[in-house]
Amino acid sequence: MIIRNTEPNSDPERPEFEGSWEKAHRNITAAACIGLLIIGVVYFNAQTIISGILIAVNSSKEHAAIEGKTFLDRFMHMAAVMKNPVRYSLVISQFFFMLLPTIWIIKRWHTSRVLWYVRFTHVPFAELFLSVVIVLCFAPLSGGISDFFMKQLHIPDFLANINAQIFTSYSRQELVWLVVVVCITPALCEETLFRGYVQRTLERTMGIKSLFITGVMFGLFHMQPLNLISLALLGILIGYFSYRSKSILPAIAAHGTNNLLAVLSLYKRPDGQPAIEVFTFEPTLLMITISIFFGGTLLYVYHLATHRNFENVFK
Repeated sequence: MIIRNTEPNSDPERPEFEGSWEKAHRNITAAACIGLLIIGVVYFNAQTIISGILIAVNSSKEHAAIEGKTFLDRFMHMAAVMKNPVRYSLVISQFFFMLLPTIWIIKRWHTSRVLWYVRFTHVPFAELFLSVVIVLCFAPLSGGISDFFMKQLHIPDFLANINAQIFTSYSRQELVWLVVVVCITPALCEETLFRGYVQRTLERTMGIKSLFITGVMFGLFHMQPLNLISLALLGILIGYFSYRSKSILPAIAAHGTNNLLAVLSLYKRPDGQPAIEVFTFEPTLLMITISIFFGGTLLYVYHLATHRNFENVFK
């Protein structure tokens, strides 16, 4: 269900903020930080346990297949064995140990009107379309940043291939499954947590500063040092969409699109060759420069398109 765009009032004495944290007049900035910490601990521990159990069940059948092989061969073989358990654990842990705890905290601490609080609200189609196109425009920049750190730090190819192995698909059926795992699930669950709860709560006291803070938290949360800068920039960009539109929907659309690019770039034919050549390019300086220009231009268009939300005094 999608509700109309209405802005929660920041005054905790208003009846819509009936949660225990609000009624006690506690610091809501602390609520956002503590809530993220609690959910992070629950989520990562649950994912570790679930994936560990699934990997143990699968790997017990693989010992004979790796006997006599080199360490690197065994390592890559186990990476292949791990991919399905990791995929299943990601979906289970995100929905049950990220999304549900976020909803529980909002209802317990803030308000029973969860959709209203996370701003799951209608926006014009043009804003959704722009958020998707802008993310596509900035994709070469994100890829260029990641490639730069990979080359500067001389990361071995086999280490980079471990993560790729988990998210590589070799058939249409596997591609559809990965779209659910990598695109739909994080777009819904992570955006509800970061933009729907953390940024939304920080925004009530910090305004536009909240999207920068939440963006950095978003980057750190993924625990990928080589991609920290690109993930933080992505988090800030997605946060800007949510901040300007007063809706989580553009953020969900942008997040899902960004992840879809990664999934399509790792879609391969049975012989291991890329199935869609256009998504396997290496970004050049010229390409990055052009993408920044068009992305920046469209970002300004998005800014103008969402001006209606700032015509009156905004808290």
